[in-house]
Amino acid sequence: MRCFLIFCLTLISTITFPQSDLEYFIKSKVEESYNKSDTSIYLVSKAISIKPEFIYYSYRASLYFKKNDYNKAVEDFLQASQSGDNINNYNIAKCYSILQNWEQTNIWLRKYLSGNNKLPSNIIKTDSCFETFKNNKLWTEVWKNNWYSNLENYIADIYYLYSKGTDAEIFDVIDSALKYYPQNDELWLWRAKAFEFGNNPKEVLLSFDNALKFKPNRADILCMRAKLLNKNGKYKKAITDYTNALNIEPYNIQLLKERGLAKTEINDFKDALEDLTKYQSYYYKDANALYYAGKAAYLNKSLQQAIDIFSNALKIDNSLANCYFERGRCYLEENKLDTAFNDFCMAIDLNPNDGEYFYYRGLNYFELKNNIGACSDWEKAKNLNFIQAEQYMLRVCSKMRK
Repeated sequence: MRCFLIFCLTLISTITFPQSDLEYFIKSKVEESYNKSDTSIYLVSKAISIKPEFIYYSYRASLYFKKNDYNKAVEDFLQASQSGDNINNYNIAKCYSILQNWEQTNIWLRKYLSGNNKLPSNIIKTDSCFETFKNNKLWTEVWKNNWYSNLENYIADIYYLYSKGTDAEIFDVIDSALKYYPQNDELWLWRAKAFEFGNNPKEVLLSFDNALKFKPNRADILCMRAKLLNKNGKYKKAITDYTNALNIEPYNIQLLKERGLAKTEINDFKDALEDLTKYQSYYYKDANALYYAGKAAYLNKSLQQAIDIFSNALKIDNSLANCYFERGRCYLEENKLDTAFNDFCMAIDLNPNDGEYFYYRGLNYFELKNNIGACSDWEKAKNLNFIQAEQYMLRVCSKMRK
């Protein structure tokens, strides 16, 4: 009974106000990430009731599949298959195989193998979902056909070499394939992945650029390129890629967090705060996102807003030393010395190895006219390699020794 009440309360909290199909879908994905599959199914079903998009059916099918409800899964995959996305045909075949409907397994596996963007044959042949079907003569008949084009054989070889760990051979195969298929985005993506192993960011970026030149709507590649650009300090370009990816996949809310962090790096604190708080309104358990949002508010000189955000983060997770510290800095700037002191003490209790924490508590002591406490903390900060403490030690503590 208690579990049922919790489930109902969760649903009420997610559907208090009228919402769009996209809102329900996003929240469904969030709940699944929190291992709340029943809530997730309920929410994506609401999305379907408003607008029966193929991607919603495919997602709900995957949820049913995880719950071993293969009859419901296959119904939704059948709906999703009308989109033309070949992966749905593969999933239908897997469901029918598990349900031991060999005729339908045969039909849908053949349909999948007749389509594009197939998995390599060795992946299909080792898929446990087909374990029982392998004992049927239909399985043998399926593989008498030559389903794979030259391009697909190249990709299968690359996949195999990549799974082993890259070596010179994989580059030879990729380069050979690109001579025949120079405009294939998938080959350029594999080239990028291979060069990632070799820690060659220049070639990785070049490969991403070529992949997107030939297929600009690949949100997955946009995200990978954005991550690399971000790592290399090219934040504005990364932000552009994250924005384009979000335009293609507006349900990929995690990108708001990444874009928000990139905006912080270029001092666009107002927009960073908007991205981070919007992301956290969905991923409501992510206190870390609130920490970064609070930092953005602090850097935007919105001290009270920052305090409120750090406080909300600590309601989610009261073990975050960095949130106590940052809130303490806000209180210190507002001259709320006792409140700031309490936060600095909490931060130090949780993480006594951060010199900056001792440095700021030393400043707090100094404002409270406690020079002995201040000098003690600055000494600890210096010992923890926070060098800024030395200037105060010279100004204040050296006079005390005299």
